[in-house]
Amino acid sequence: MHLESDRLLFDKFQNHHAELYHQLVAQDNVMEFITGKGLNPSEASDRFQTALAADQGYENRGFLAVTEKASGAFIGLGKLVPYENGSTEVGYALDPSYWGKGYASEIMQVLVDYARQLGTIEELLGVVNLDNIGSVRVLTKHGFSFQAMKEMQPPVAYYVLKLV
Repeated sequence: MHLESDRLLFDKFQNHHAELYHQLVAQDNVMEFITGKGLNPSEASDRFQTALAADQGYENRGFLAVTEKASGAFIGLGKLVPYENGSTEVGYALDPSYWGKGYASEIMQVLVDYARQLGTIEELLGVVNLDNIGSVRVLTKHGFSFQAMKEMQPPVAYYVLKLV
């Protein structure tokens, strides 16, 4: 699975992405609204291996390494993955040095467009901590609507985008 935008390249995670993934998810500010804090090496490794294993059955979905075309730098991840009840979750995480440059919105647009092109996904689900105002803005900018809250720790909101 390979996707592109004007500034970014997207490739399905492979084992050689492990160290880049670990560096990303070890950062507290990256993981603040996902797990509450950065992951230690064991947690990061477990989470990466779980993502790789989950991707095995899906040629057209998965966790994607996102690279900046101009520099070749790994800037974060995108995901288009199966979720509960047959739905498909879309999401991203960015290295803080790339925040505020429109990359989150660009990642979301590429993933939404790709999901539409597949023609097999009826709706996309964004799962977000409501305190993450930037990510809520990205979802609503791309047409997602608030659907429900899920009591977790921390609580998360479900935003949905109907594709058909």
